[in-house]
This record gives sequence, structure tokens and C-alpha cells, in this order.
Amino acid sequence: MVSWPNQILKIRPDQQYQNNLQVNVYGIFTAGSKPSNFNGRQKRFNRDINLANQIWNGGGMCNINFIPQPVFEVKTIIDVTNLGFQAAMEGPVKGLIKKVKHKIGNPTGIYVVYTSGNDFAFSSGSTSPIGAGGVIIEDFRIKDGIPKFTLFGSIALSNRALNAPFTFAHEAGHVLLTELDKQPFNNIFKFNAIDPTGPFINPVTGKSDIAHSNLVGNLMAPVLPNIIPTIDPLQLQKARMSRIFQNAIIK
Repeated sequence: MVSWPNQILKIRPDQQYQNNLQVNVYGIFTAGSKPSNFNGRQKRFNRDINLANQIWNGGGMCNINFIPQPVFEVKTIIDVTNLGFQAAMEGPVKGLIKKVKHKIGNPTGIYVVYTSGNDFAFSSGSTSPIGAGGVIIEDFRIKDGIPKFTLFGSIALSNRALNAPFTFAHEAGHVLLTELDKQPFNNIFKFNAIDPTGPFINPVTGKSDIAHSNLVGNLMAPVLPNIIPTIDPLQLQKARMSRIFQNAIIK
């Protein structure tokens, strides 16, 4: 439910990837996140993973598997009520993820921070987001004229996302669809989540959103449907090329 708003990274065609792609997912429950007990938190985390696998691997076409890893409980408080999603992701969420992954040896994967607060602050007066998804880039360098880096998935889910069971699958989509800009701007490389079935065009404002799908009922639409969302083949193809997969072939 979030938009994230020279050298070319060369990746071989999709058919040269292994059939089954796996990414580890680590859950981090902060103080005040719901449910309040460990068993309830474990169930929420497992539900998020299971539904994401049902969508991203349910039809056998994409074969992307999210593998649940240990759940962590921390005393840190991240109340997103007064935080915009960008401020949260670049500030306390990113800081907490770096701290946790450093403690466990910096394994590649997606890190999900369950925050307190029902909604992220949203200054435009539009519907307040309940989740945010993006990436953390580390060890970025240029080697032999080609960008090299390590990519980690970064997701934050508010308490209200507990009642929106497809939110993790949506935010994980932002992680998988994030790409490196082909050309740097002022010698700065940027990473953007670009949905191949977008951009979403806001029917009220006319604004364009490259991070979201313009297809009704799609998982990557800005507002999730009440039924199981769909995924387009173009999204599947691009998601399979995500740098987060250890078995992606880079040349």
C-alpha cells in the first residue's frame, strides 16, 4: 500500500534461473505491536508468510517461496502514528533491521518490522498506509564498471495490518520489484520499485504512481481487494529476477 517513489546491471534471461526461488523472512515484533503475546505474534507471522506463498507460489508459474525464519521480540518502540512511511523506513525501521541482522550475522533476506500504531501518518489527507516495503542497500561499489551491492528486503507493518492479511505479500512485492536505475543521476545510483503493470493513475488527482499496478484486483494495486489478489505474468517475470535471490546469476 506504499509507493516508493552509466552502468547496466546485466542479468541472464529468466529461464536460466532455478525453478524454485527462495528468500528467508525474519519477523521483528516491537513493543506495542499486535498481538501482544508471543504465540499470537508467531501465528500472525506464519499467516503472513503462508498467504504470501499462496499468492506468489500458488499457481506454480512463479515458484517464489518465502521461508519463515526465527521471530524476534524487541523492547524498541516504533509508533508509526506520527511517522510518514518514508520517515519510518529510513529512520527507526532501517536502524532496527540493521541492528537485528548484524546480531544474527547479516543473512540475506526480507526483514519485517511489526510496529505499534494503527496507521502511518500521511500528509496529503489520503487514506493512511498500513504497510511499507522497500530495500536496504549495503556495500555498494563499482567494480569493472558494473555496480555491485548487497540487497536486503525491508518491510514495516502497522497494527491495523493485522486485519489486512495480504499486506505482507503486497509489501514483499515492492521488495521483489525494486530495480537499480540504469543511469545514475549526478553520479548517484538510485533504486526504485517499478511495477510492470503500472503506473497506477489516481482517478481523483490524475497523479501517476510507478510503484503500483493499474489492474483492478491485483496484489500490487494501491488498495488491496477483499478477496485473494491476482498477479500478472509480467510481475512474476520481473520478481523472479530480483537481486535478493541468492541463486540469481549476475555477469
